[in-house]
Amino acid sequence: MKPLHASVLMFLVLAATSIHAATDADVTVIKVQKVVIEESVITIVAEATTWVTLIHGESNPAYKGATWLGRPVARVQIKSDKATFIVKRPRESGEGGLEDWWQKSLKSAKDLQDGKEVGRIGYYAPDMVIKGNLIDSITGFGFLFEKGQ
Repeated sequence: MKPLHASVLMFLVLAATSIHAATDADVTVIKVQKVVIEESVITIVAEATTWVTLIHGESNPAYKGATWLGRPVARVQIKSDKATFIVKRPRESGEGGLEDWWQKSLKSAKDLQDGKEVGRIGYYAPDMVIKGNLIDSITGFGFLFEKGQ
């Protein structure tokens, strides 16, 4: 195998195994009220806590904390007493990679529906509605992860 091909293959393997590491919002479900599973959408109504990555300020080379495209970021935790979490299937979820993660998400949603605990919901660039300082809803592409992932 050529070195370039080996490097690309290694990158893809690492990216697939750590796909959930760089989510923009991570939801931990505390108490489920309702779970609706469809082919390309999972809807969960629940009490939860959510960690959200927020981008603030302009690029600042002197800033030493976490950044995204050179701009400072902060992670904040927000509570939800009763919120709607809509997880959409990624657009390009073909065979392997993302499709496998989506199938695992469907299984985790079924487990949640059956009263079992799941690890978290990981969103990528979601839309959020905050009312009264609590999350009211989150909608976006993402996955449900098993406990420990």
